[in-house]
Amino acid sequence: MKNKERQPSTLCVQGTHAQTSGPAVVPITQTSTFVFENQQQMLDSVQGKSSGHVYTRWSNPTTENVEEKISALEGTEDTHVLASGMAAISSAVMGLVKGGERILSSDSIYGGTVQLFNKILPHSGIRVDYVDTDELVDRISDSGGTYKLIFFETPTNPTLKVVDIKKVADAARASGTTSMIDSTFGTPINQRPHKLGVDLVMHSATKYLGGHSDIIAGTLSGPTKIMADVRGAAKLLGGTMDPFASFLLDRGIKTLGVRMERHNFNAQYLAEKLEKDQRIRQVHYPGLPSHPHHDVARKQMDGFGGMLAIEIESDLAGTSTFVDSLEIFLNAVSLGGVESLASIPVLTTHYGLDEQALAEMNISESTVRLSVGIEDAEDLLGDLTSALDLVCN
Repeated sequence: MKNKERQPSTLCVQGTHAQTSGPAVVPITQTSTFVFENQQQMLDSVQGKSSGHVYTRWSNPTTENVEEKISALEGTEDTHVLASGMAAISSAVMGLVKGGERILSSDSIYGGTVQLFNKILPHSGIRVDYVDTDELVDRISDSGGTYKLIFFETPTNPTLKVVDIKKVADAARASGTTSMIDSTFGTPINQRPHKLGVDLVMHSATKYLGGHSDIIAGTLSGPTKIMADVRGAAKLLGGTMDPFASFLLDRGIKTLGVRMERHNFNAQYLAEKLEKDQRIRQVHYPGLPSHPHHDVARKQMDGFGGMLAIEIESDLAGTSTFVDSLEIFLNAVSLGGVESLASIPVLTTHYGLDEQALAEMNISESTVRLSVGIEDAEDLLGDLTSALDLVCN
């Protein structure tokens, strides 16, 4: 079978390599530096004339292996793996945007990204303008090339808004703007933004790609030309992925296809059941026909993911009691692992944002974000309804 014919689940396990001999699992190259026979050989590697590794902050065989696998999944020429999702975002921005240039961002993005954009980038003279996700295409189309970079998420964190990826990518290209997406919630199993025209695809690989809540990692995938600037910035900023963490990331990706099947099923099941519960004001999940962007999600996604958000019929105190009363859903931040997690965005991921910013993201004190794991769906539903019984009855 030709490599290009391999489907995502096969790529997750074996990548594009035809394994004919040697270890079935790529070894961990746990070293900081690499030895050369002579100075000319080292110089060739430093100058990029050969493929030899010099220093793990620059590249490493174990990390390179998982980078090639992710590129195959995303359909990109290159991928760079970094020490965290925030290292990925900051490396991309610092590699692509200079002082005096501007970024256009959707207003519904991860709270840490908002903090980076608002608190750190101004020191470098980089301005970020925010726009509602529904107005993103029109704003970039009317920008006249004002922006160097457009940044967006879909589905968004935490209320699962969905952005039409192709429309944003087409508008960005027409205006000469580089497009970048945080595709963490989508995963390369459920959506492949680069094939829809997005230049740069970012993941917090801590989440679904790793899948077991035991590593911190980030990825950036895109064309070689753009990635060269990103890699240059990442090398200097130093957000280096440890080889052992790269090994764990590769191991996690091997089961990504089968895990996402269960995540997708469980979240869809819970969303449908919870939408009928009168104690919940609203369920945010793109797999529901009632979701305002359901048709867009159906068009660009192969599955709707394991994330959903609910609005409890209660205040912050009651919502806190609800989360604290859960047993199977663990009271923790992060997402995308095999275990189910619950968190309140105003107290965690979006803590510290003002009321206007929260309102624009459709986040309230009653919003609960659920990362639905791969446990039994009935057990998960029972856990949620039991906690609701304590708060709303």
